[in-house]
Amino acid sequence: MPAWTTEIEIAYDFGHLYVHDGAAHWSDTPARVDLRMPRVGEFGVPVRIEGYGAKPAPDLARWEHVVEFSLRVESEAIAFASGTVGAARIGIANGDYRARWSAARGEYRFQLWPGPATAPTAELKRPPGAVSDLGDIPALLHDEGVQALGSIVGTRVRGDALQLYVRLSAWRDRAWYRTVRCDGAVRWQATSDPFSTALLHAEHPGLLAFADERGGLSFKGAPAEPERLEAALRAAHAEAAGRHIAFEEGLAARLAVGYGRLASGPVTLLRRYAHVADHHGVATNLTVTGPGRAGLALLELGDTFVVAERFSIVES
Repeated sequence: MPAWTTEIEIAYDFGHLYVHDGAAHWSDTPARVDLRMPRVGEFGVPVRIEGYGAKPAPDLARWEHVVEFSLRVESEAIAFASGTVGAARIGIANGDYRARWSAARGEYRFQLWPGPATAPTAELKRPPGAVSDLGDIPALLHDEGVQALGSIVGTRVRGDALQLYVRLSAWRDRAWYRTVRCDGAVRWQATSDPFSTALLHAEHPGLLAFADERGGLSFKGAPAEPERLEAALRAAHAEAAGRHIAFEEGLAARLAVGYGRLASGPVTLLRRYAHVADHHGVATNLTVTGPGRAGLALLELGDTFVVAERFSIVES
């Protein structure tokens, strides 16, 4: 049985919660513990706090995610913080502690007992369905107390794994270095231009060429103004695919013939072409020729982007 219990409400953003001594800001605390959360963000999340005189049993069967870690308290408080949201604090006597975070289906528990401050973190149970993660990069960029700017300072390729070396800098000459590992990379473009946002996309124009079904679009019937139809197709292409897929030049001459192949490529884009052609009185026929590739996502760091299967962060 716990020696004492209390309950607090926390908030988190960008899928991470940071636990650390209550005196410092989360971004300036090397000894913080980074906890992956099940959603992108939540407010008003209840957490049960339990204090013990000795290590309690972990009861792993009840929980989906269980992590044990060490804490050194020097300010008589522990903070539960996250990017862009305020920290929740609990008062606690100064000293060295071991802690256990348990989570399952929206229920959270934080257990605390005396222990060594240098013992390593141990993930006793990992939640199912591990997904890509950008670590604290989004929080460092968006937190009003940090407002960092990022830049790519280097890249490295090993097989189909790409590494992006990222520098994040903020006022008072603060800097953080992170390595973004992109496994199963199929396309990437890196620039040294600064960026202020970090986004992972499951749907994006840059994914069309890889994740969408492939097909061919044929047409029959000559438009009255082939150049006008080509311009309309170009506009639809720019809206659907942007810079990620090149527009095929010379369509006006092909359209003037009155029949043949209009385009090949992602089915989503070809359907846009078919809609535009129909508006101009040209009949089309779409044939699906192959499946898309599942499980891809697009990482966007300003003008830098990567299409890959999985993204993870290594602190450096």
